[in-house]
Amino acid sequence: MTKIRFGTEVKRIIAEILGIYYKALYCSFYIFIVSTIAETNVSNPSGNNTRLIACITIIILTSMLMLDRLVPEGLFLDGVTYAAISRNLAIGKGSFWALYYRNPWIFSEHPPLFFGLQAIFFKIFGDHYLTEKIYSFVIWLLTAILLKQFWNRAIPGNGVSYSYALPLLLWCLVPTITWGYTNNILDCTMALFDIAAVWTLYRSLKDNNMWGIITCGILIFCATLTKGPVGAFPLAVPGLYWLVYQRGSGKQFFTAVMLTIFLTAMLIAFYVIFYQFPGPRASFDRYLNQQLIAALSGQREITTGGLGRWQLLYDLAIQMLVPIAITIILIVIVRLLKLTPQKTSGKHALFFLLIGLAASTPIMMSVKQRTFYLVPSLPYYVLAVAAIAYPYFLVITNRFKAGQKGLRIFRLSAIIVSLGLCIYLGSKVGQVGRDHEMISNMHYLAEKFPKGEVLGICAEAEKDYAFLAYLERYNQMEVNRIFYAQKYVLIDKELCNNDIIPIINSIGFREEPIGLSRYKLYHRHFPLKFDFTLLNPVFRTRDK
Repeated sequence: MTKIRFGTEVKRIIAEILGIYYKALYCSFYIFIVSTIAETNVSNPSGNNTRLIACITIIILTSMLMLDRLVPEGLFLDGVTYAAISRNLAIGKGSFWALYYRNPWIFSEHPPLFFGLQAIFFKIFGDHYLTEKIYSFVIWLLTAILLKQFWNRAIPGNGVSYSYALPLLLWCLVPTITWGYTNNILDCTMALFDIAAVWTLYRSLKDNNMWGIITCGILIFCATLTKGPVGAFPLAVPGLYWLVYQRGSGKQFFTAVMLTIFLTAMLIAFYVIFYQFPGPRASFDRYLNQQLIAALSGQREITTGGLGRWQLLYDLAIQMLVPIAITIILIVIVRLLKLTPQKTSGKHALFFLLIGLAASTPIMMSVKQRTFYLVPSLPYYVLAVAAIAYPYFLVITNRFKAGQKGLRIFRLSAIIVSLGLCIYLGSKVGQVGRDHEMISNMHYLAEKFPKGEVLGICAEAEKDYAFLAYLERYNQMEVNRIFYAQKYVLIDKELCNNDIIPIINSIGFREEPIGLSRYKLYHRHFPLKFDFTLLNPVFRTRDK
């Protein structure tokens, strides 16, 4: 009894140390955002001080919005599944080209790059529930930085600083952005590669940089290796750039066509080279046959509802309501104050809008649509709206100039608020944000059974995908429909047919007490050399 108590106390201390470690990690991430994204050179007496204040405020609000949902435990079904696969890859189950989810399933729903990247985080941070959340936060942070860089490159400042706060705010206020980046969604990683490709290509078109074109080709390949052909939309950028900025120039049209052909050939070449090896070839074939062709032909689940393939446009309109509403508010304020804004850059707005359409409309080819499929296209829609709102944002911040004294007071306040928010976020480590009952059940089962235990289940329980995903994610546990060959059988009282209980009782299983109201647990009391032919219904009547 003393040993048991000592072991429990050691586990408790280790858990507390891990909690402090992850709290410190999140605090470091948070302070990193405030100190690196928002520059602090504010000697310009124009509206830059006001924009800096707005920028830091927006960064605090948006990062808080993300972290408040990231820190608690619990994820959307797909996110839990992806985390389990990534963790399995990190501990040696399966391989990069043959992803392992649960026996006997080789996961082929998506290409493998996302899982390989997230597996690196599991190697670094270990099998903690925060690991996939740290990965999601890093992806969000890198995307925000690229959004800032793209905006600064596309919209010349002419002495104006911190204007990137506007697109950053509009982007973070899109509901699907906050939801997607806090639920370990695959599309967020693809969006990072795509915006890096578009930004690199945009710079290369302006600077005539061939190495940037090659880098763009690699990034497009990474995007497609994350979630398939939908990640290849940056191929349209050279043509869209010509259409908006160089229309009428035959020479530039020829250049755009040749660039598109070059990038397409580069992408195809990557896949042709990889296809020569057995592992990648088998992975590509499984994905093509089991996922891509089935989705395009409507053989997979249909999620479009009554609007059919037009559902995506409706979802897009809903997602953009807040950015459009903020733009309207800025315009109204400028009119009420009788200020004179600069002329809106229609070409920039059109360019961003066309990229957004190129990123989203191909999804309409499939009747399998989800709102979070829009995540890779939303930065460009937001940039288009921000390009329209920018002159109004600029004239308002120039109208209300902040002095150096006010800026110093604000900085001190921002530091105090940030520290307070760090303490608040640290207190939420270990709390459950969603799926309370499910996660409580998983913790109970993880304490009751050793790591990697295989539980027998009924056939009906195999359709409880959330239960199966959490079970695999927590304690590396798995299930098997051949329940009579397992040491334990877990019966879901809401799903399993009642006929299964007399069967398992008749072959030597006995019920054991379990602290879960929804489940019954049965323990095997017969040796493994048991003659399983006795379970054949024909066996009992063959001699009669």
